[in-house]
Amino acid sequence: MIELCPKKPMLLGIIFLGALTLLVLVLESYWTENNRTAARKNRFIVEQNSSCFEKEPYVVLKECEPCSAFELRSKSLGVCIHTQYIEILRCANGKTVTRSCDKAAFYDEQTFWIFEGLMLVLSLISTLCVKARKRVLNLDFDLVHEAPELAQLCTWPVILLENYVISGLCSVARQICRTSEKQTVQKLLGFRGACLVTCAESSVWTQFCEIDITCTINKVLSHQFLQEGHFNLPGDIVKYENHLSQPSSLISTKSRADINVLHDYAEGPYFTLADFILYPCFQVFFKYCQYLAVEPQLPLINAWFDKVQQHNFPGVSFQLSNLETNQSCEKKVIVPEIPNVSLYTADPTRALSGNHTNQNKIEAALSLIDTYKADIANNVLPFGFYKCFDWYSIPLCANPQGGALPAKRAARKCEQLENLVKATLEAVGDKTCRIVDFCSGSGHLGILIALALPKCKVILVENKEMSLARAKATIAKLHINNVIIVQSNLDYFTGTFDLGLALHACGVATDLVLEMCIKNHADFVCCPCCYGGIKDCHEVSYPRSAKFQAIFRNSESNYFNLAHAADQTHNKENSKTTQGYFCMDVIDSDRRCYAEDSGYTVHLGKLQPETCTNKNNLLVGIYKAGLR
Repeated sequence: MIELCPKKPMLLGIIFLGALTLLVLVLESYWTENNRTAARKNRFIVEQNSSCFEKEPYVVLKECEPCSAFELRSKSLGVCIHTQYIEILRCANGKTVTRSCDKAAFYDEQTFWIFEGLMLVLSLISTLCVKARKRVLNLDFDLVHEAPELAQLCTWPVILLENYVISGLCSVARQICRTSEKQTVQKLLGFRGACLVTCAESSVWTQFCEIDITCTINKVLSHQFLQEGHFNLPGDIVKYENHLSQPSSLISTKSRADINVLHDYAEGPYFTLADFILYPCFQVFFKYCQYLAVEPQLPLINAWFDKVQQHNFPGVSFQLSNLETNQSCEKKVIVPEIPNVSLYTADPTRALSGNHTNQNKIEAALSLIDTYKADIANNVLPFGFYKCFDWYSIPLCANPQGGALPAKRAARKCEQLENLVKATLEAVGDKTCRIVDFCSGSGHLGILIALALPKCKVILVENKEMSLARAKATIAKLHINNVIIVQSNLDYFTGTFDLGLALHACGVATDLVLEMCIKNHADFVCCPCCYGGIKDCHEVSYPRSAKFQAIFRNSESNYFNLAHAADQTHNKENSKTTQGYFCMDVIDSDRRCYAEDSGYTVHLGKLQPETCTNKNNLLVGIYKAGLR
């Protein structure tokens, strides 16, 4: 438990032990010297029967040296009989005395102090090496009583790297593996380092490993699956059993073809980070169910669990109040019906657009809002369109036209960014505030805002590490210090802010951003995208506003039909484009009404020119100052 000891008590303890050791050595030396002096009188025989050196000063004429072979054989000198070493002294009265001496003890003492000196030098070198290594690995752990400000921006676990914050179990674990110097740890990232690389918001597999399985285990521990007389096997456990029954697909680097292999481990034939994350959850699950007959229902999970245990990595220490043996053995295990698909597949709950874009269904949904068209208003001109913004004042590396985008696409990107920058400049005015660019991607918008408003703090929130790597490189080139990067899912971000931005946040992400802005009483500037991707989730439900809930009461499917129709904004020649833009206005008017009900003044307009993107609506909300 020494690693739990604080640094100051540990240092004091080491000093105390060192002082105690020195004291023991001094006492031992003093005691030994006294005994040696007393013993000399009996052990070291003196020739010429003189002991003047014990009473008066003397000088050593001849240092202690071995007796000659003749003296030893002939025994001509009695002093050579005892220690086989002699020394010659001259006392102050002029007498010369020959006595035996203990040269071996002298040599031993000399060797001892040489050894002690070498050990001291080696300990100093070792200390310097440890400090240097500690600095390289940045393993200077200190107990803090208050978390740093950046650590409070997201739910834990988090990693702080200067102005870079990483949140989320899988992202944090990947960062630890990636920065480790041990090859065995780096290999946990799997084939091409892609293990759990996709964020939980986009990947069913990452969501399962990071969120679903832990939520399920929490429900198990709270006995939510126990019923009278039976135990309902959790659906997520069955999903994993089905996942292990499906082949794992790897890509051959030679033939560029898919190779199907069996699931020896969570992601195929090799032990990866996914196994490391899932193992503790199933360890708790099997401990809880040790008196329930779940093993026959989960043969593949049991085989996987046994293989993982063979790796001998540290287990999880925990205590559970186990079920009563007699009662649990009598409980029947009920297995729910779950589609036998791999967890690598797309979200099966996501509705296909073809089910919603039938024209008859769209016209039926549009008929519900015929009498409410006055509430569906778009001002066309965007908020802050009259503000000035000079691209020539922007460094080339912060300009999309200075990157690798095709010229036409880069020009449209500049037009989109300019609209949001102008709206932000108008919303901020001369205030100093904290601005969050949600779903920031490579940080184009946030970096422009940081350059235009150097007094404001800008936070880039994005869950794709590759996109943020490009943002980090751009920030380093520009040498700007008012930008913080947060690699995190939207629902992991917990920081406070004054203005939220979102350029083409897909589907429900736009509403998550609006919800976070409303909770913080923060202004918002949002350009929605992927209207057909909206769906009810744990944070938001649709329709958003009370007015639109009344319109679509008991017919929510019609609302989602309009959302999918809003994605049919292809080009002016397409017959459904006008209808698509109107459906966009319907969904965004619902968002506008929801924000207005929450105390906002909301402006709904279009990016200029409208051709810069098919998804060109711009929602700007200013929280009423009197309500802050």
